[in-house]
Amino acid sequence: MKILDLEHTPFHQLEYRSSGPGGVERRVVLPFHRAWIDAMPAGIQCLVAVSDIQGRELDRNGNRLLGEAVAEELALLQDLGEIPDVDVVLLAGDLFDYPDLHKLGGTGDVTAVWNAFAVTSPAVIGVHGNHDMVEDELAPNAIALDGQVREYAGLRIGGVSGIIGQEDRHHRRGEMTYRKVLQDTLAAKPQILLLHQGPDDPDRNQPGDPSVRDYLENHGSSLVIFGHKHWYQPLHDLGRNQLLNVDHRLVVMSVREP
Repeated sequence: MKILDLEHTPFHQLEYRSSGPGGVERRVVLPFHRAWIDAMPAGIQCLVAVSDIQGRELDRNGNRLLGEAVAEELALLQDLGEIPDVDVVLLAGDLFDYPDLHKLGGTGDVTAVWNAFAVTSPAVIGVHGNHDMVEDELAPNAIALDGQVREYAGLRIGGVSGIIGQEDRHHRRGEMTYRKVLQDTLAAKPQILLLHQGPDDPDRNQPGDPSVRDYLENHGSSLVIFGHKHWYQPLHDLGRNQLLNVDHRLVVMSVREP
């Protein structure tokens, strides 16, 4: 599975509120992009990938997490025929912001986001970011991965949650432990690999983790989807892998009609 083209100009966007520096609320826009895939399994026509959507909807009365509003927006775009029916939503983590938006980098419950996407799509498969907690039961069609590979409609999807860091902190692992989980996941040969923390891209001065880059450069052959750090050039090849950064962006992937 390979992305042939990622459209730079968004076809849609969603404005929202987010925590800002110094506790000052800010207005932000989430861009929606189209990407064209060479081929998909027969049971899948459209995938959506997104991560690092840390914010709240504009409606202060509802004040839902941004991900809940995004799920609703996807349903609307489907109803309007703007996008195909979404078969799988791929989440790459960090979906929380405080209700009062008082501080950047809040950690909290994102169950409502997963379950909102589970209403929109037959399957939600993802990994947790270092700011995500799940305090309630996920919908039956929502699967959180951490070192596992699952098959859905002929598509093999693997994932590693969290980031490299102090192991006594939330969703963090030491470098060697993280690398072992990544190694075991890639050994199962996923077509799509979901990470929260991705590699760096020193040639383009794009941030990430050098040890993840080092490992992926020599192992695996997946479409690697990740967030955590924003890339301004989101699509890149590394070894036999293709990298797609979805930090603060949503990508709708389908096969282009002839």
